[in-house]
Amino acid sequence: MQEHPYWRSTIAITCGFVVILAAAVWTIRKTSHEKRKRSRTNDSKEPDKVNANVNSESNINNKNEVTREEDVNVEENEETYDKQSPNDKEYPNDKEYPNDEEYPNDEERPKDEERPKDEERPKDKERPKDEKRPKDEKRPKDEERPNDEECPKDDTIAELPDPKWEKVGQIQELYMYPLKSGRGKNVRECDFTEYGMKLDNAGKFALRDRMFLVYNEETGRFQTGRQYPTLILVSLSVVDENKVKLEAVGMPSVIFEVPKNLMDASEAVQCKMWWGEPVNCIDCGTEPAEWLSRFLTGTTSGLRLGYTRMDRRDVFVDPWKKFTQVYRTLRSEDTGLFSDLASYMLMTTSSVEQLNEKLETPVSTLQFRPNILVSTQQPFEEDEWEWIKIGERVVIRNVKPCSRCKLVGVNPENGVMDKEEPLKTLKSFREPTDPERISLEGKAPVMGIYCGLYVTGRVQIGDEVFIHRSNDSSVELNHREAENPR
Repeated sequence: MQEHPYWRSTIAITCGFVVILAAAVWTIRKTSHEKRKRSRTNDSKEPDKVNANVNSESNINNKNEVTREEDVNVEENEETYDKQSPNDKEYPNDKEYPNDEEYPNDEERPKDEERPKDEERPKDKERPKDEKRPKDEKRPKDEERPNDEECPKDDTIAELPDPKWEKVGQIQELYMYPLKSGRGKNVRECDFTEYGMKLDNAGKFALRDRMFLVYNEETGRFQTGRQYPTLILVSLSVVDENKVKLEAVGMPSVIFEVPKNLMDASEAVQCKMWWGEPVNCIDCGTEPAEWLSRFLTGTTSGLRLGYTRMDRRDVFVDPWKKFTQVYRTLRSEDTGLFSDLASYMLMTTSSVEQLNEKLETPVSTLQFRPNILVSTQQPFEEDEWEWIKIGERVVIRNVKPCSRCKLVGVNPENGVMDKEEPLKTLKSFREPTDPERISLEGKAPVMGIYCGLYVTGRVQIGDEVFIHRSNDSSVELNHREAENPR
């Protein structure tokens, strides 16, 4: 029997109709069931509504209104929210929270109160110190230099097995001179390192005592206030991590970059120090050279600016040997960067006061260019100090009295040199009498002491100063003081 061609199509249509019909019946039954369920629920709640008093009806209506508010746009119900928020008085700073309208439920308000802490967070956003730390950690220039920590870091000193520390005063002032013979810089605290005082500048270039010097372009010999008294008016300050600035009254300042290739011997320039000692430095370029030449000589050439290579100075010239024979505690490692004899020079306030009492016109402490000024009661007692301890850690040693020359006559405020005072008065009661020392340095008067560093550390104004006295005075003087008592 042959199958009808439309038979299969008819069966498929019939099956589809049955499925649709069944789905419709199921939907109708489900809807009817839900209606009956809601009806029973409403019937069970009806007695409560009948028995409720007027106040209860008001509260229920209010609750229903709040419930409906949660399902509609809040902006359309601002008036209702204002009427239903009796606790608004507890939030006096609502004006600071413009988004309060988005939080109609009073229970959510405490979150708004905490929000200012999250919004402010200035420390988390700024973090100025943390951002700069990578620069401090890298310090490419410092990494290329020898360690400052070659001095002993503990308090054990072979030459000082049993110190008898005696308190004598405290640190009154600290001075450093980044440019040799330049203007002094008063600092509140600094590090005492093998190469002299070091001043960190919060991620900027770290200044050190006498790390720059002026030298003659032709001879290579270093130049000081002895040749150019107005050099004492030139100040050197930090600009950023690799730039510094030269300034002086009546001159536009000049900013230049500090040389980087400190260890490149091909860029080194050999200069000559006080007694012909050769030292290597890096020339700072034409800009500071022309600036210094104009200020000091009135021309555009002749003087150059050198920057330390941080080399250890192993002094071997004959004059140095003669000094170490007379001053036996003087070491080559005490010389620092571009200092004449030692990295640290100490004076006392009472010594300056006594000198000024003898002068018609008192002089400034800065005319003697100390690094450390200690407040004491007895003038010139530093002559007898051998070991000096500053604060809890730093230890320095008296290695030589400081012989004075005509440089002390230069006024640090105007650069004018007085050819007589205070040198003349100082000679009247502070000349040496020891023949060995006179044969070496003549009768130059002394004031203050040169010191070598034995234990490194940080020093600040106000630190207590202790001393260990030597058996013999460190300098024999012509004590005419008895004729002119204080």
